[in-house]
Amino acid sequence: MSLRFSSAACWATFWSVAAVSLVHAQTLTPLSLDEALRIATTRSPSLDAATQGVLAAQQAAIAGSQLPDPVLRLGVDNLPVNGPDSWSLTNDFMTQRRIGIAQEYVSTEKRALIRRRMVLDALRQTAAQRSLEATIRQDVATAWLERYYAVRSYALLKTLESEIELQIRTLDAQLRAGKATPIELPMATAALLQTQDRIAVAQKQERVAGIVLQRWLGPDAARTPGDIPDTDKLSIDLANPDIAAKAPAVRERASERDMSQADLAITQAAKKPNWSWEVSYSQRGSAYSNMVSVGVNIPLITNMANKQDREVAAKQALAQQAQAKHDDVVRETQATVHASYAEWQSLIVRCKRLTSTLLPVMRQRVELSLAAYRAGQGSLAPVLEARRAEVEAQLQVLDVERETARIWAQLQYVYAEGAQP
Repeated sequence: MSLRFSSAACWATFWSVAAVSLVHAQTLTPLSLDEALRIATTRSPSLDAATQGVLAAQQAAIAGSQLPDPVLRLGVDNLPVNGPDSWSLTNDFMTQRRIGIAQEYVSTEKRALIRRRMVLDALRQTAAQRSLEATIRQDVATAWLERYYAVRSYALLKTLESEIELQIRTLDAQLRAGKATPIELPMATAALLQTQDRIAVAQKQERVAGIVLQRWLGPDAARTPGDIPDTDKLSIDLANPDIAAKAPAVRERASERDMSQADLAITQAAKKPNWSWEVSYSQRGSAYSNMVSVGVNIPLITNMANKQDREVAAKQALAQQAQAKHDDVVRETQATVHASYAEWQSLIVRCKRLTSTLLPVMRQRVELSLAAYRAGQGSLAPVLEARRAEVEAQLQVLDVERETARIWAQLQYVYAEGAQP
């Protein structure tokens, strides 16, 4: 009996440890950029708010195209207030208890214009939502890339720190043996201090990027970055000059321009006023006949030059303003896309050139100095110096890769994805 209990307890302990290990392993799973973007867009309150704004505009488009609600009118006409029939509803023949209904009529053309304006507002809200999503994706990608390269920089700098510390220990021994000059040790010590300062900068960059990611990702921001995507490729060719017109910010401005045109059309249509009709039934005393009244109300335009025409002129000016803002955003976006695209391509070429030319030369320098040291034709100091120079070259290439990735994030998530329908 005790053996069974012991066996069961062992299995329970095993599965408990396995479960804890599995959870721990899941928390250490590297965070890919695509997953980070998905998490950020899923849990963003600002995107949820933008979605609700779109839904609100869509509902308003339907409501805005309907006729105004009819008005129920109740009243008493010609009620005596003095004399023998004062406050009587039935004794005087002119006293009437009235019930009626009134309806303002808005033409089909006006209601269609109002509906179109509301639909355009929904499109503007949608464009603003896409612009916001593009900004979020760019910010998250930039922070993820910053953290990724901070981790890589930290690893290289720690390697460099170890190399310099080894060099200092070697120099110390060589100084005691009279095989090194006294100036070499302060130089190596200064290089070590500078490297340790750069390590602190890399740690700071990783922490700051992690704080930015914490806003968008929550607990998942603690996971280490996974493999980086190919930052040398974009989902579409941004060399196309029409790409700028499809950018989220331009689409948002275009929607605002279209809304201003719709407002102008509504103001022009308002020069033809809405009329209303009314039907009422009036009940008098039993000795008198009841009555029915029918009427139509037509607003009279008496000062069109200083009212309606001025309103139309104001809307025309706003429409021209919206068009000018749209054109300016198009030009600005074109310049930004072309400049960023050219810089991105230049950085790609530069990175490939450094990788194919500088790094092999630095590796060759390390191998030659190491071969000389093994052959007894040199000291260890040149080997360590060559190794330090190689790590510095790798850090230089890493900095170029970081800048390439930063610009790629803007081009990919703002312009390339934003150009998609």
